[in-house]
Amino acid sequence: MTGVTLDAAWAVAGYMPAGGDGQAALVGTAPETVEEPAAASKPKVIVRHDDNGMITAVTLQVEIGMDVLSERYAEMGIPHILYDGEVDIADAWVKDGQVVPKLDVEISGEVRSVKADGEDLLELAVAPAEFDATVVLDGAMVHSEHVTDGKLEFSVDHPGSYAIFVVPAHPYRVRRLDVEAIAP
Repeated sequence: MTGVTLDAAWAVAGYMPAGGDGQAALVGTAPETVEEPAAASKPKVIVRHDDNGMITAVTLQVEIGMDVLSERYAEMGIPHILYDGEVDIADAWVKDGQVVPKLDVEISGEVRSVKADGEDLLELAVAPAEFDATVVLDGAMVHSEHVTDGKLEFSVDHPGSYAIFVVPAHPYRVRRLDVEAIAP
């Protein structure tokens, strides 16, 4: 084993010695590319879901083993599947016994900057037509409403960077739009 000694300067965040580019010199052979892990090394998880396929829980590890827990869930009538791999419940759902990606929200129209004059109106069409719209400015919610006609309209009189979250019902993903309101 080779020992490495660092002087006190290296302990300071952001320190770079004169003439250094921060990259270690390659010694020996070139690094190998790491491939996707083999299926056998992926985690086995239990994905619990409701009757609509909405994922309600993902169990990564249990002392009794996943197969035994799956059998107990089946005995109790708890909808679930035994799945090989990782599951992100924000982006997946269960359809016909398979974990599949959630559906994307479709937005028609140009997402553009608006003048912060209260009159310049951003008009977009959203599918599905029913969704909750939440507007956030500087990390604080400034407006929220339930939309049923698929029309997303936005105008403001205060300049800033706004985030508009379009949140339709399951099985759609949440969609974020960033809109800059520029002082007139």
